[in-house]
Amino acid sequence: MKRLIILPLLLLATPALAQQTYPAAQNNSAPSKEPIQIEASGSLIWQQSDKTYHAIGDASATRGALNVKGDELIAHYVEQNGQNEIQFLEASGHVIINDNGSIATAPHGQYNMVTGDMDLTGQDLKITTVKGETISAQQQIQFNDKTGKAFAVGSPVMTRPDRKLVSDKLEGQFVKDQTGNWELQTGTATGHVVITTGIGTPNPSVSMSDTAFYDAQHNTALLTGNVRLSRGQNQMNGDRAEIDMNSGLSRLLPSTNPASPDHRVRAILYQNR
Repeated sequence: MKRLIILPLLLLATPALAQQTYPAAQNNSAPSKEPIQIEASGSLIWQQSDKTYHAIGDASATRGALNVKGDELIAHYVEQNGQNEIQFLEASGHVIINDNGSIATAPHGQYNMVTGDMDLTGQDLKITTVKGETISAQQQIQFNDKTGKAFAVGSPVMTRPDRKLVSDKLEGQFVKDQTGNWELQTGTATGHVVITTGIGTPNPSVSMSDTAFYDAQHNTALLTGNVRLSRGQNQMNGDRAEIDMNSGLSRLLPSTNPASPDHRVRAILYQNR
């Protein structure tokens, strides 16, 4: 049975989250009056010297449409106007952050409840929007739910229902649609980029490059550096490529450097006999 405590803790704006240390309190913002509800199956420890509430065992913290869960949860606060005001939450063990239907999962997570900065670390990290778009990684994912900016390292993967993007580093820009749900606007990938489209079809297309910029709103992509476009055995090589995924049109361009191996575009095409 869970031990439930409803804390009338007010929120205070703070700087962005730090990885190991916590920012100093900022006392120039008006706090929110909405309380945070914290519950756990084990215990709730109020450590006044550290200015923390420590919830242990199937812990969760809820404020409005935001819910943060983990095996353990630490709420950091400052004393402001005679009240304890939460700065941010730190969760560890089977972390799940639900922000109005968008779900983030991780072994460890930090969340600034005012600035919207979320930092996920560990392996098997994942953020899933209501529309089924995902970002996953094996090292770190950062996301700000006020600006919609995302950053991922550690074999990051971005997926939509019929396509997948893999790279060394990934940056994404999300925007809210008319219903208030996040959707991908643009994605920038760097290092060993592989884009697979037509997933689930007999002949998916695979595009590889050094970098890529994906415009999800127009469904187009710009690839640069060591570009390889392939479908089945057919392959086209060049320095840059402009891909329109709506029409299926791909425009391959050569390097402007005559010394580059990609100063001419090439195609290897196989015919069925």
